[in-house]
Amino acid sequence: MPTRKKLPQYERRVVAFIDILGFKNFLGKGGDASFNTIYNALAELQDRFAKPMQGWSTGAKKALNINTQALQVSDCLIISRLAEEKGGVQSMLFDCAYAIHTLIRHGFLCRGAIKVGEMYHNGNMLFGEAYVRAYLAEESERLPIIKFDSELFDLARQYPAPSNEGFGSWEENFVRQNCKQLMTDTYYLDYFTDYDDRFGPGEGEASVHYHALRQIIVNGLALGKNASPYEKFRWAADQFNLSANRFQLPPI
Repeated sequence: MPTRKKLPQYERRVVAFIDILGFKNFLGKGGDASFNTIYNALAELQDRFAKPMQGWSTGAKKALNINTQALQVSDCLIISRLAEEKGGVQSMLFDCAYAIHTLIRHGFLCRGAIKVGEMYHNGNMLFGEAYVRAYLAEESERLPIIKFDSELFDLARQYPAPSNEGFGSWEENFVRQNCKQLMTDTYYLDYFTDYDDRFGPGEGEASVHYHALRQIIVNGLALGKNASPYEKFRWAADQFNLSANRFQLPPI
């Protein structure tokens, strides 16, 4: 009898499900300008996430428990990593922040959720309860944020990067720096203040970037109070105003 091929199994993974807001309405505009904006935004995300493990040797991936997978389909980006990856939480939050700020530069906000649990993800094939929970959490969220549960901080402490071995509490505090509490045990990436820390060379560069964010919010509010997205843009405006002076920008 032929030998039956051994099937893979579920893994405990951290998965982020990210949705680009306003994507469908933007598609409806048609024309070259709309196409170019969408294409350039998605192409930049593809360049970043198409080969997420490129540059790592087999030995390094095994030693650090690295098995990052990413898939971009239409207006959705899905990223997952092994929960036991050393420094994996720090890397996941950086990846999500990168997606947020890339989309801001192209004129979009996004919304997403990060969950931990059983999942299979290899290339274009993914399934599992962690993915379903991330998808449903994103779908039910009204605010333009990427949110996650406090257990992510526990993972950061438990599996710090090799350079922080033995200092898990330091790594936990480090990843907390650019996160804000939404409610009990629920946090989100505070993209209104983190650009200097994660990407910008200084506040001058950050001011340019946050000017683009300001314009997205202003355009959203211009739709009027009766428009369905108004609430999320009003919330974003309030958050923006908390740090507008830091970047020498007028409040909304």
